[in-house]
Amino acid sequence: MPPAPPFLRTTGTAPLVLVAPHGGRRDAARRPWGSAPLKMNDLHTAALTAELAAATGASALVNTAADRNDVDLNRVSAAHDRAPWFLEQLADVLGATLARHGRATLLTVHGWNVIQPVVDLGLGCTPGADPFSVGPDAAVSPGFAASAVRALVRACAGRGIAATVGARYPARARENLLQLFTRRYASDQRALVAALAAMAPAVDAVQLELGIPLRWPGPWRAHFVEACRHVLPSLAARDRDVAGAAPGETAWTPVPCRIQFAGAPFSGLAAAGSDGGARLLLFPSDGGLFLFTGERAGGLAIETTRPGATAFGYAGPLLRFPDTVPFLDLERGLARARLVDADVRLTFTPAHAGGEAGDFGAVAGTVTLDGRRVDVSATAFAEEIERAAPWPRLRAALQLDRTTALNVTVGLAGGEASGFLCRAGRHVDVVAARASLGPPASCLERVTLEVELAGGERLSVEAVAVHELPVVRSRGPSAVRVVFAACAVDASRTPAGWCEAGGI
Repeated sequence: MPPAPPFLRTTGTAPLVLVAPHGGRRDAARRPWGSAPLKMNDLHTAALTAELAAATGASALVNTAADRNDVDLNRVSAAHDRAPWFLEQLADVLGATLARHGRATLLTVHGWNVIQPVVDLGLGCTPGADPFSVGPDAAVSPGFAASAVRALVRACAGRGIAATVGARYPARARENLLQLFTRRYASDQRALVAALAAMAPAVDAVQLELGIPLRWPGPWRAHFVEACRHVLPSLAARDRDVAGAAPGETAWTPVPCRIQFAGAPFSGLAAAGSDGGARLLLFPSDGGLFLFTGERAGGLAIETTRPGATAFGYAGPLLRFPDTVPFLDLERGLARARLVDADVRLTFTPAHAGGEAGDFGAVAGTVTLDGRRVDVSATAFAEEIERAAPWPRLRAALQLDRTTALNVTVGLAGGEASGFLCRAGRHVDVVAARASLGPPASCLERVTLEVELAGGERLSVEAVAVHELPVVRSRGPSAVRVVFAACAVDASRTPAGWCEAGGI
């Protein structure tokens, strides 16, 4: 059983208890990336929770050191079996709050690694058509959901923070800590679990899943703390009067699209998927990365402005990374990043009317970062849909010269190939292709493409990575390493397109 690590515990005057179970940090020397599948600790939740407690007069129990990979304190059985001291302290804090106030509101504070000013409120149950109406399986009372939860959503919205109820993290899994305050553990035979479950009738418990801007130091975190302080009377009240309806969510339909551009002073990629996910990457010429990721587009707007042209814009926080290597271990990478304020206004214009496979063209507009505005002009490639291909594979969209561009996907196992060569407005199909990559550690360091076109023409293209981004995609049956790179061709150092290799 791991010993009790350092915990921050505060005693407040309000009937509000804050818990940050995943605020610890990984020991980088002891846990090198790739040694075993690792869960992320919730960066900055410890400091945020302490700040919330100070602002609201709440009591708090904050994990400041325990690595989630040693024991997950948000899992009932894991905490009971390997960290009983955590449940004992939680029972002690809640018991003191109930003795003083007769009731308590418990907020568990977690991290959601999207770069959006967003919070998802989990109530321990699946949300219905009206998320502010709950049944007996919830971790909050019907009155609390209808008034206090609604008030918090409104307070966030009034400060530019998107707040949802159980849309992504409802906290309804059996082992989730919040389930201690539903009916689920009422008859549990474990004494520590039973002691906490016995408090459930007097406790309203909510899980907060907070996007990166709400956790990192800066104005967005200050806005969230102020929203919580503003609704403290609702969170603490004994009598929860039902308020009027909250503002409805605007209907939104995602349009799958990906635009990648290469040049100076920025190369980049903007994408919106059919699942509502969105991302924006900017590689400055001097190195590093600016990144936005979000769900339900989250402020990234992509729309057709005139026949063939597509505008994409984003106004909000981006994360600035000094390099791109840490994306093989997201926790370590995020720990080194800082928030910047961004305003991106770019338009893709096709070189000519293209087909379903995509269009080459140009991107132009402006990028403003922390008040510094820069004009952007770059070669680009746009697709209306993100085409799937089996792993392992290489995809490339490269501007070879002023009038010629190549779009090709090559299967690295069976050699299947598809795509086209665009020459002076005319598309010629790719019928076969072979790709030679660099070493596995830097597979896009140098790429050689041997391509055969319909009609028998053959060409050889050599591309070299200028900006490289390795990513591990963990969705699906197994993790897949994917490398994106803005690449130069013909011995130039100016990016002229993008390559993507994965599953190697």
